[in-house]
Amino acid sequence: MRRDRRMRDVPSDNVITMDHVYKSYAKGAAALNGVSLQIKQGEFVFIVGDSGSGKSTLIKLLLRELTATRGYINVLGYDLTTIKHRKIPKFRRNLGIVFQDFRLLKDRNVYENVAFAQRIIQVSTANIRRNVPSILATVGLADKYKSKPSQLSGGEQQRVALARALVNRPLILLADEPTGNLDPRNSWEIMKLLEQVNQNGTTVVVVTHNKEIVNQMQKRVITMKQGVIVEDEENGGYRDED
Repeated sequence: MRRDRRMRDVPSDNVITMDHVYKSYAKGAAALNGVSLQIKQGEFVFIVGDSGSGKSTLIKLLLRELTATRGYINVLGYDLTTIKHRKIPKFRRNLGIVFQDFRLLKDRNVYENVAFAQRIIQVSTANIRRNVPSILATVGLADKYKSKPSQLSGGEQQRVALARALVNRPLILLADEPTGNLDPRNSWEIMKLLEQVNQNGTTVVVVTHNKEIVNQMQKRVITMKQGVIVEDEENGGYRDED
């Protein structure tokens, strides 16, 4: 991993580096057109833009769900352009991911949904019994551990998803439209939790269409349009289209 950084002159405090990344799909449609960015450890970054601007493709590339057509991607020292398929699960252990649609296991209760993330990486039962209640308390769901997802509100379901993403203590949290299905009050509750996670040292990258949240939180804002970054601003806001 260190070799990759020296070869590409990636600063050691960068947790994400994209260098002239292109992504085209089978029919020739270009989703990314030469994207370059660097995100440092501990940053909180919003990625905004209209539908079709390339935001979701960017997230999938960072997760290594997709591979770049051309260019270089380094996440936490892993060169995602050359990584062996067998090493991808180990790489992903460093990441937490939260989706718009929660993606909870409907036949399992809250405790088991969160514990599932620990069992995947073979955490001991004793540690699971300590870690799961602790993270559920952090997201305000200590008393909901026996509930099934169908018994929870949308905001509560998203907090379960966040607990699941955080229980393995990821270095980077990727959130793809985490408030997309929530009302304003629950949206702010989720964003407060994400800010708390960031203050504890986790790098947070949030894809969102929520203009009010972006404008009020005043974080770094990367704006995309038609597969390119058109603005990258510290303490930024949501860029209105001309």
